[in-house]
Amino acid sequence: MDLSKLNDKQREAVQTAEGPLLVLAGAGSGKTRVLTHRIAYLIQENGVAPWNILALTFTNKAAGEMRERVGRLVGTGVNDMWVMTFHSCCARILRSEIEALGYERTFVIYDDADQQSLLKKIIRDLNINEKMFTPRELSSRISEAKNHSLDALEFFRDSYANKEIVRAYVAYQKQLKQCNALDFDDLLLLTLQLFVRFPDVLEKYRRKFRYILVDEYQDTNLVQYHIVQMLASEHRNICVVGDDDQSIYGWRGADIRNILEFEKDFPGA
Repeated sequence: MDLSKLNDKQREAVQTAEGPLLVLAGAGSGKTRVLTHRIAYLIQENGVAPWNILALTFTNKAAGEMRERVGRLVGTGVNDMWVMTFHSCCARILRSEIEALGYERTFVIYDDADQQSLLKKIIRDLNINEKMFTPRELSSRISEAKNHSLDALEFFRDSYANKEIVRAYVAYQKQLKQCNALDFDDLLLLTLQLFVRFPDVLEKYRRKFRYILVDEYQDTNLVQYHIVQMLASEHRNICVVGDDDQSIYGWRGADIRNILEFEKDFPGA
């Protein structure tokens, strides 16, 4: 495989194929180039099957671009790889496994408008003061709890949340379940719950994803962090790329410690 267009550091990152690898690099330094060449290198030089590779990023645009660039490098097999956003990855896992959690596989995913509409109804049904707690405020608090914890209800209790927020959250989750619906944050949270409660399901995906690559790792939140940790902890073939000076998803629970403490999580990285 031709690596002549890469500089020395990029080449080193591409060719360090086994074990944990942390790549810290600023904007415009060729991070995506390293990830795409690394995937191609794993397939062409190390004989890794495309379906054993999981590459995660944060936007559909970034995932599409990565898939396209890998396709140009390897030709065939790109459709067997999971090159996608965290949420798409979790949605795909849940389409196969969610029945274990008491939902049907035909679940619908509520968008922002669906969420606001449901919370408006709950505020009305529970006679909550909408001047104090708007649907937007409640959805923001619910999202924060889900992005920080395996058990959002516990998070609310630990943070001494107003009892009206807790009531709204309980009613919201109950209504979602009755409608066989998930919100955007549930895609991540229920995947984590699935892995925690059903070790055989976790083992199935650990065996499948023997090589994991994560772009913009500084933007992962606590739930995303735990999902990646659980999948990679056995084989430890994990490569994370990011810029510790640039986290843009603080509003979505991104935790910069995830990238700063990577070497503590994976000794020998």
